[in-house]
Amino acid sequence: MKDLILLHGALGASKEFDALIPFLENDFKVYRFDFIGHGQNTDTTLFSMENFARQLKQFIEDRQLEKPQIFGYSMGGYVAYTLAIKSPDLIGDIMSLGTKLKWDPLTAKAETAKLNPNKITEKVPKFGQYLDSIHLSWHENMRKTVELMNNLGNGDALSFEDFGKIKNKCFIGIGDMDEMVSCSETIDISKALPNSIYYKLLNSRHPLPQIEMKKLAGKIKNYLK
Repeated sequence: MKDLILLHGALGASKEFDALIPFLENDFKVYRFDFIGHGQNTDTTLFSMENFARQLKQFIEDRQLEKPQIFGYSMGGYVAYTLAIKSPDLIGDIMSLGTKLKWDPLTAKAETAKLNPNKITEKVPKFGQYLDSIHLSWHENMRKTVELMNNLGNGDALSFEDFGKIKNKCFIGIGDMDEMVSCSETIDISKALPNSIYYKLLNSRHPLPQIEMKKLAGKIKNYLK
């Protein structure tokens, strides 16, 4: 039975995989954790893909996992690709879903404009309540996520050349109704990856809680088992 690590997205937490794990635990030994400053993680380190990748590396080494398979949702996929560039032999195959892979100043500006805790509390209180249910401090998490996105847009993002260095087998996907990530950017990066398969998850939007977990589990088992 292969080891499988589930990596959550920005503004997310490992708790969001509660509904997914029952569909996977007969086929994998499943692991998950909260990234720095997410969920129940109290670490106040700067949000960056490099720091998240170091955290993933430490998680694998501490448990002496042998090339675990990785499923990264949204930001989680970006973290896996970041680690794969420097430590390709540490992990097995990578499967990502809904990962925003192209960043520039305009993209960062557009994405961060949506991340105002006061406006969210006022205009979409249910979303604020949801974030409050999975984070120790979702306001602080969101503030740091804004910094992360701005840094990605201003030079911290991976380049096409960086993706070309990844030797791991990659399954790079997007929900067919994803409102945050485009098919074109996903396909472009899939072409840049030396060993990749592009896929679509049908009838799926971007937010993880709105994805049908049984369907997603089927894809994960098909690609990573």
